[in-house]
Amino acid sequence: MKQQLDYLDRIAAQCMDPEWLDTGFGVLSTGEKLYVALAANRADLLAGMDYTMAQAVSRIGDDWMRELVRRWQYG
Repeated sequence: MKQQLDYLDRIAAQCMDPEWLDTGFGVLSTGEKLYVALAANRADLLAGMDYTMAQAVSRIGDDWMRELVRRWQYG
């Protein structure tokens, strides 16, 4: 799981750049996309997938949510 979330965190960091061009995002699973959108604080990406924040949190599950908070709460 660590290696997968490290990869997703790199995509989330890129996603925060205003010049971001969707590199790598399109090939992710739905759960991975939701993790990236939440980590990057991109409500527009969630909306584009027809997910609310609450739905996204529920979909990624407790383990990933705990890791997301641990990794991004001070980011």
